[in-house]
Amino acid sequence: MIRDPFNKHEFPAVNTVSRLFAVLFMAFSIFFVSRVSSSGFLPAKFFWPILIVLVVLNFFFFLITFRRRTKNKILILFDILTAIISVGLIFSSFKISEFTNFIKDNFDNEKKYSVYNVIVSKESKASKLSDLNGTELFTYEEPVKEISNDDLKKAVKNAIKKSTLTFRDDLDIVMNRAASLTEVGSVVNNGTYESYLSVNEEYADRIKIIGEIKIEITGEADNDKTEPKETIADSPFLLFINGIDTRTGTMPTRSLSDVNILAAVNPQTKKITLVAIPRDTYVQLHGTTGLKDKLTHSGSRGGIDLTVPTVEDLIGLKIDRYIRVNFNFVTDLVDNIGGITVTNDLNKTLKLDGCVYKPGDNQVDGKCALRFARERKSYSTGDRHRGENQEQVIVRILEKVSHDKNIINDSSKILAAMNGSFNTNITSDDISALVKMQLEDMSSWTVESYNINGKGQMAKTYSYPNRNLYVMIADEKTIATAKAKLSETLRR
Repeated sequence: MIRDPFNKHEFPAVNTVSRLFAVLFMAFSIFFVSRVSSSGFLPAKFFWPILIVLVVLNFFFFLITFRRRTKNKILILFDILTAIISVGLIFSSFKISEFTNFIKDNFDNEKKYSVYNVIVSKESKASKLSDLNGTELFTYEEPVKEISNDDLKKAVKNAIKKSTLTFRDDLDIVMNRAASLTEVGSVVNNGTYESYLSVNEEYADRIKIIGEIKIEITGEADNDKTEPKETIADSPFLLFINGIDTRTGTMPTRSLSDVNILAAVNPQTKKITLVAIPRDTYVQLHGTTGLKDKLTHSGSRGGIDLTVPTVEDLIGLKIDRYIRVNFNFVTDLVDNIGGITVTNDLNKTLKLDGCVYKPGDNQVDGKCALRFARERKSYSTGDRHRGENQEQVIVRILEKVSHDKNIINDSSKILAAMNGSFNTNITSDDISALVKMQLEDMSSWTVESYNINGKGQMAKTYSYPNRNLYVMIADEKTIATAKAKLSETLRR
């Protein structure tokens, strides 16, 4: 005898399973709605229709499932439909939670770290911190302290057992000792180390980094700091994009400011104006008198807290937000979005460390995108053209992310590539509001680029007053034009 699967008297368990599906669907619906509601990303015009549809579906499923006269054929069809929708709700809830956690971890994280590189001679047998146990280490007596000498000594003692730390006020002595003697090492703040390498390029061939010591910076809260009353979706704002090309695996407070881009963003007009400021621009560091310095040295001396007011002094505009990015994360990010297109505007092919860029558009992976953004020697305008290429890479990443239909599926890899690679004073509320605003109308944005230019010359600097370094004297006309363009975009 052939049994009829659609006969509830033959298969009474179908009714029980259907009721279980209905209960699970209600639970998944409640979880999804709670995730969406707590994230704050979804505009009301989308949230309420979704909520109403889910309420109606739950009511309908319960009505059909718990009716005694409903046929098994109908129950099975509704079970399949319930399962399909439930999978969608679970997937969406997971993606929302993933994005929400990423935002909270990276945009509301106020921790700052002072990072010290432990360096030894290239010829040293030491390859890890423990190889220096019991030795005397030299360090530079920093003129501006992020942490106390006692805290540094304690951190070094914890990382390198039975060692002693000697402070010297002559940086050359600290650096040359590590490079010359094979049995000792030096502990140098990341910013100081990078600054030293920038004016002593041959030094990198004499030493190696065998580890880093990371120390959290603690102190009293800044009582003068006021939280913005408006989110970045409410009104135009000026964002400072600060790129560092650090050799450490941690985001240190101090590092050379290799990328300096101002972005005027107007959410109402959907316009962004980018202005690149060359790293070698000769500026008066904020709070100093006398000799000017390279803009990049502001990052190695005082981090973002010195770079931001220095740029404000230069351009004459108040910076509302900043984002400080380790430019090395570009490699992973570009790879995870499937590469980008960059344009070589020279009439010759560039070959850089295995990357080939023909005249015109070139599809590149993360490694070659970063190499393109770093190049300056191939251009007559040097660092100024590098700034243009850096702007181009940023714009192309934004274009790829905003138009890629697979961005949701790839979001886990993209967020992983970005996680911990930047710090910012943009808040999670800012991001939620911006995402919500963009979903409201899905309008496209227009992007305009401009660069501050000038003339190169040799000059003494505030950081290195006893030697002449290459600097760029900014053309005041280009500064005025940059300010006008930024101000125009920021106009309400």
